Amino acid sequence: MESLNQFYLEPATMSGIHRFCQQEYRTIQLSRVIYSTMTKIFSKQTLAQLDKRYLAKGYDVSIQIDEVSKMAVYELLDREIISILDKQLLNDAWKKVYSAGLCPTNINVSH
Repeated sequence: MESLNQFYLEPATMSGIHRFCQQEYRTIQLSRVIYSTMTKIFSKQTLAQLDKRYLAKGYDVSIQIDEVSKMAVYELLDREIISILDKQLLNDAWKKVYSAGLCPTNINVSH
């Protein structure tokens, strides 16, 4: 936020930018925890199947795994999920996880 000080911005605009940055930072943190949890729990084959489903049908709330969400929120925020507060945060985090891909591929290996 320091770099924005050289420009004149209304306090409400600065506040909005600050809230957006905080929300985005929380989303990134949660997506990292979700990714880490997924790679610890599931096999590469399962992760590849989830990636394939995401690529075929796009993002859908049905590909969120509730137990992983609960574990991630508890690990990051040290509390249970509060659906009113966490719904958008979880949706954004899962979108980031699936768009980045769950199962890394090695393009150097030929079949």
